Amino acid sequence: MMGIIKKLLKKKEKPTEQGSEFYHPEQNSNPNFLTDPGKITRLLKNIEEASPLCTISIDGSTEHFSSSILDIQIDSKQIILDELLPKHGNELLISENKLKLSTIFNGIRLAFKLSDINTGSSHGIAYYKAAIPDRIYYPQRRSSPRIQITSLNIPFSGVSDRTKLSIGGYIFDLSRGGLGVNLSNNKARFLRGDTVKNCQINIDDHTIIFDLSVRFVKTSNHGTGRTQIGGYFENISSKNKKQLEYFVASIEREEIRKRKE
Repeated sequence: MMGIIKKLLKKKEKPTEQGSEFYHPEQNSNPNFLTDPGKITRLLKNIEEASPLCTISIDGSTEHFSSSILDIQIDSKQIILDELLPKHGNELLISENKLKLSTIFNGIRLAFKLSDINTGSSHGIAYYKAAIPDRIYYPQRRSSPRIQITSLNIPFSGVSDRTKLSIGGYIFDLSRGGLGVNLSNNKARFLRGDTVKNCQINIDDHTIIFDLSVRFVKTSNHGTGRTQIGGYFENISSKNKKQLEYFVASIEREEIRKRKE
């Protein structure tokens, strides 16, 4: 499940990184761009289900923000995005009413623009609704498998701020802004908007300590009880942030090296 907002949104409507190369009108036939409406919808649904963290750029700001795709409403041809973090990005977005989203899916960096964005709120958390884009920068021919965080077996631990239960698991996704964790169960009964306190991971012999703002929760439908949670870093020191960024950069360099081979 995607959390409280997604449930409420689906009750209202029934659904059946970056660069100067991003967007040029003359590129309708460019193989780096996906323009078929059906393929665009399927790609976005797959991204929604995978729940990667997305980078948001807003005109007039050099800062990048984080968000995620909450829902793709097929019947109404709408895309629903989570609120932006850091939070001041929401004020910029409301003012500009357009954004560029980029993320990595299946080892491929993709990007698209949204405009005429409508703002909503549920349980004090903002969300944004816009028309599904008519093109996505998605250079599939450059596809190569990226390093999976799951293969590194990085353990994760923390304490649910709401239920006070300790949890543990292994990271399956990591970025500069947040991470995703495979848990053996959902005994802490995580909900979107929860906070995991005193989180710890160990990378390159460094212990990284932070809080995690939970943005999605998924429980297996196959009776295994396995749960995935993901979210954004909070209260992380500048030292730990630099160590984390160095680690992520090393993974990205390895990915680039493999693509060149």
